[in-house]
Amino acid sequence: MQNKGIAFLFLSCIACVSVFSQSPVKYRVYFKNKANQQFDPYAYFDQKAIERRLKQGLPLSDSTDFPVNLLYLRELEQRVETLKTHSRWLNAAVVMATPEQIASVSTLPFVSGIEQASSVVCLPATRDDESLPPLKKEEEMQRQIERMGASVLQAEGIHGKGVRIAIFDVGFSGADQHPAFAHLFQKQQIKGTRDFVKNRDYVYEGGWHGTAVWSCIAGKNPEGRWLGLAMDAEFLLARTELERSEPFAEEEYWVAAAEWADKNGADIINSSLGYTDTRYFPEQMNGKTSFISRGANMAARKGMLVVNAAGNEGSGDWGIIGAPADADSVLAVGGLEPCCDYHIDFSSFGPTADKRLKPNVAAQGRTFSAKASGFSTVDGTSFASPLMAGFAACMWQKYPELKNMELFKLLEQSGHLYPYFDYAHGYGLPHASRFNANSTAPEPTFELVKDTATSGLKVLIKQSYFDSTAAESSQLLYISEVDNRNHLIAYRVVEVSSLEPYSFNYNPFNPISRLRLHYKGYTFEQAIP
Repeated sequence: MQNKGIAFLFLSCIACVSVFSQSPVKYRVYFKNKANQQFDPYAYFDQKAIERRLKQGLPLSDSTDFPVNLLYLRELEQRVETLKTHSRWLNAAVVMATPEQIASVSTLPFVSGIEQASSVVCLPATRDDESLPPLKKEEEMQRQIERMGASVLQAEGIHGKGVRIAIFDVGFSGADQHPAFAHLFQKQQIKGTRDFVKNRDYVYEGGWHGTAVWSCIAGKNPEGRWLGLAMDAEFLLARTELERSEPFAEEEYWVAAAEWADKNGADIINSSLGYTDTRYFPEQMNGKTSFISRGANMAARKGMLVVNAAGNEGSGDWGIIGAPADADSVLAVGGLEPCCDYHIDFSSFGPTADKRLKPNVAAQGRTFSAKASGFSTVDGTSFASPLMAGFAACMWQKYPELKNMELFKLLEQSGHLYPYFDYAHGYGLPHASRFNANSTAPEPTFELVKDTATSGLKVLIKQSYFDSTAAESSQLLYISEVDNRNHLIAYRVVEVSSLEPYSFNYNPFNPISRLRLHYKGYTFEQAIP
C-alpha cells in the first residue's frame, strides 16, 4: 500500500506540472567549473575556521571554497524567473523557472546539469510532549546527561570549552529572554546568528523546537541544574526551516547554513531535521542522492563533526532514517527509552539503502527541555541528537588533537554495545568513561551452547551477572544474525528475567555467516558452519 501511495502522489504531481506548465518550478543548476575565481582564506574565514583546518591538517582552502562564478550567476539570472540562492561547495544555483526558461538554461556552455527540486513540507524530528508528574520529569532530566557520564565530566571540569557548535533548526523562539540560556548570553558565548528563511540575523522566533534543542546542549533548569553537557561551548544559531509550511528552499537553506557555519569557525553542526517520504523513495537513502546529504558530507570534509537526528519514523510506514542522517560522514543519533538503554518506539531504523550501519549511536529520546516559555518534557530523536552533540563537544575539549572523523569513530567505540551493533541502537549509548579508554577484553557474562532438545542454541547467563532484584529492562540480551558482508539479517533484544537458559533457533536457509550476541558489556561471535 505504501508504494502505491507514493506512485499516486508522483503521478499526481506530473499531472499538475502538465496543466500549469508555465508556472515557475524550483530547479538546481550545476556549473562545470569556477573559472577565474580568486580566493583569500584569511579574508573570508573566521580565525577559528583557519585554526580548525590547520589542526586537522586540511588545506586552508580548495576549489569548493571558491565563490561561484559571478558571470555565470548573472547570465543565469537573465534567463530565469528568480535566482534564489547558490552554493559554493556544490557549485550550484537554485532558481525558479518555467520549463521554457530552464530549457534555455540547459543550453548554456557552463551548465553541467539540472535537477528539479521538490517543494514539500518537512517537519523536525520531534513529537508532542507527554504530561509527566514533576518527580518523573526530575528523574528523566537527571538521566538524560548522567547516563552519558555527566558526573565524570564535571569532576574533570570538561564542559565543551573552546568548541564552537552550530545549531540548525526552525527557530529559537524566546531563547534570548529564557532563563535556561542566561548564562550563555552573560558570557557572550553566542558568536553568530542567521535566519536563512528571512535573510536576516535575528533568529529568536519561528518556533520553540530550536530552543528545546539548544537547551539539551547547554541549558539550565529553573533550579540551576544542567540539561546538557556543553555549557561552556560557543554557539552559532541558524534558522533554516519554516515550522510548518516550507514552500521552496529547505535543503538549500541547510547547505547555505553549513557553508556559513564553516566560514564562522564551527567545529560541530547539530541538525535535528530530516527528509523522508514526502520527497524521496527509500532506495534514495544512500547518502549520495539528496542535496542535503551531499552538503552534509562536504561539511565533514571541511573538518566539522555533523550530528543529525535519525528521525521519528520507526513506528510509521516509512520506518527508516532520512536525509541527511543517511550520509556516510554524518553521525546519526537514534533514541532510547528513558528507563533503559533500549530503542524508543518512534526512533527510525537503519540501515541505509546501500546497507551501511545507521544509526551510528543513540541517546535518550525523551528529555526535559526549555520551550519558548518555561520547560517541558519532549519526545523525539531531535533531542537525542543535541545530547550527543554536547557530549562530542566535551570529548573534543578533552582530546583537542582529534580530527573530526577520528572523533566520530571514538564516539561509536564508546557506545555501550560496541563492538556489537544493530539497526535500532547503532553501537549504543556513549559514556565518558568508555571514550578513548584502554581496550581490555571484557570478562564473559554468558555462554552460548547447543540446545540438544531443539537442535538450536541457548544462552546461559552467568550467575554473577544477573540481579534478581533489578528490572528486566536493565538486563538486556542482544542477538543478531550476520551475513558474510557484515550486514544484519535479523536481530532481537531479550529481557533477561531469570537464569533459565534462553533458547532460540535461527533459519538455516538464510545466508547466515555468524551469530553475534551482547550482554552487559561482553560481545561474543560464533561462525555458522
